[in-house]
Amino acid sequence: MSNEKALISDIMKFTHDPLGFVMYAFPWGVAGGPLEKYPGPDTWQVEILHDLGEKLLKNKMTAQDVLRYAVASGNGSGKSTIAAWLILWAMATFEDTRVVVTATTENQLRTKTWAELAKWHRMSIVSHWFIHTATAIYSADPAHEK
Repeated sequence: MSNEKALISDIMKFTHDPLGFVMYAFPWGVAGGPLEKYPGPDTWQVEILHDLGEKLLKNKMTAQDVLRYAVASGNGSGKSTIAAWLILWAMATFEDTRVVVTATTENQLRTKTWAELAKWHRMSIVSHWFIHTATAIYSADPAHEK
């Protein structure tokens, strides 16, 4: 089996496991890497990702449902990070997924959420599957780009 086919097979195992995807798709704890000092997400992020996975597994939620989680926290706590992970997870594990991303202001969307998505997209093991621009992220496969 080719490396790409093995990667596809591995990623498909995470359709109902966003936490597993996040742990697999990013270089946690890799020496010399950007996440060298981090073994994984923060505890509250793990709880949300785990909860979402449980709901998907128990059929209390489908991929078409709207995700709504309220997180009370200050600046720099990782809210945009978890949004980026969920966007990448959904796009990588559900074929032809469309994700609508909103924020309180255009500035928030552009400078926080979208910038965070760009950062995590670059670190992702599936970054070559998607093209990230200033206003969109879409499949690199021409048959699925729209």
